[in-house]
Amino acid sequence: MDTAKIISTSERRIRIDVPGPWGSIGGSLRLPFRSGINTHVDSVRDQNLAWAIEIGLVPEDDHDLADALYRCGFEQLAALCHRDCSLEALQLITNCYTAIFVFDDMLDDARSEIGSSEELATHVTAYLSAAVADEVRPTLRDDVPARERIIAVGNAYANVAKRLLRYTNREGLRHYVGGMRSYFEGCVMESRKRNKRMTHVADYTIVRLRCSAVYPTLDIGAIVEGFDVSDEVREDPAFQTMMSATNLCVSYVNDLFSYAKESSAGELSNLVTVYRDAYGMDLRAAMDAAMTTNDRVVEEYFEAKAYFDMSNGEIDEATLGYIKIMEDWMRGNFDWYHQSRTQRYEHNLTAAIPA
Repeated sequence: MDTAKIISTSERRIRIDVPGPWGSIGGSLRLPFRSGINTHVDSVRDQNLAWAIEIGLVPEDDHDLADALYRCGFEQLAALCHRDCSLEALQLITNCYTAIFVFDDMLDDARSEIGSSEELATHVTAYLSAAVADEVRPTLRDDVPARERIIAVGNAYANVAKRLLRYTNREGLRHYVGGMRSYFEGCVMESRKRNKRMTHVADYTIVRLRCSAVYPTLDIGAIVEGFDVSDEVREDPAFQTMMSATNLCVSYVNDLFSYAKESSAGELSNLVTVYRDAYGMDLRAAMDAAMTTNDRVVEEYFEAKAYFDMSNGEIDEATLGYIKIMEDWMRGNFDWYHQSRTQRYEHNLTAAIPA
C-alpha cells in the first residue's frame, strides 16, 4: 500500500516577536507558504474608507474612528491573501472584510451588550443573515444597542452581495452566504461562552471554527476569481480537513498577535488565554503552547493535502485555485502582522465601538 508523502513544515520556520505591555515574547511558527501581494493594493485604501463612511460604518464626523479604520490596513490583508484578482475585486473583498471586522469589534469585548447576550446576539444575527444574501431583513428592535450601526453593517453586507452578483448568480453565492450564516451562529455560540472560562483547548477549537469568518472569506475569493469547486470536492474528508486546518491556522495566528488587545478588553476567547486559564500556564508557556498548536494544524493541512493529491489523481483548475487561496490566506494573514502592515493590534485600534 502506498504511503502519502507528508511535507514537513520545518522547511520554513519563521521567527516572530509578539509585542505587548510585557515587552516582547519571541518564538517561531512553521508557515511554508510563499509571500506575495496584489499590485492594486495602493489603490484600495482610500476607496475603502470612503465606502465605509458612505455606507455608515464610520460616521462622517467621527475622525478618530475613521483614522483608526484607515490605520487598520484591511486592504493590506485583502491584498496579501488575494494576490491575483482585479482592482474592482480587491475593492469588493476589502469592503467585505471591513464589514466583518466592524461587526467583530462591536461584539469582541467584555463591555459589549450584544456580544454577552445570547438573546441579543440571536436577534441581531438573524437580521444580518438576511442582509448577507441581500434578502428582506426582519425588523430590528428599537432597543438594540448601536442600532444604527447594526443597520449600517447590514447595508454593507447587502452591498457586497449585490456586487458579487457581477461575478456569479445567486446559486453561486450559496457557499459564501452559508459561511457567513455559520459565522453568525458562531457569534451566538460565543456570546454564551464569552464570560465563561474555557476548560479545555478542544472546547475552544469547536467555538473557534465557528466564530471566525475564514470560510466565507475563502469563498468570496473563489467567486471573484471564478473557482467553482464541485460539491464532490467540498465533501471530500481530506479537503474538509484542509479547510478546517486553514481556518484554525488563521485563527490561532490572530490569537497570538491579538492577545494583548483582547486581554486588555477582558475578552476570554483566545487560545493563549485558554492555555493560561485551563492549564495554569504563565504567559511565556502559554504563548509557546499556542505556537506549537498552530504548527500542529499546519502539519494536519499538509498531511490532508498529501492524501487528497494521492486519492484524486489529476486535480481540476478550480480546486487548485481554491487550494492556492487557502495557502495564500495562511501566509498572507501572518504577513499582515509580521510585516507590520496593520497597526490594529500594536496600538489596540478598533474599527467600531463595542455595542
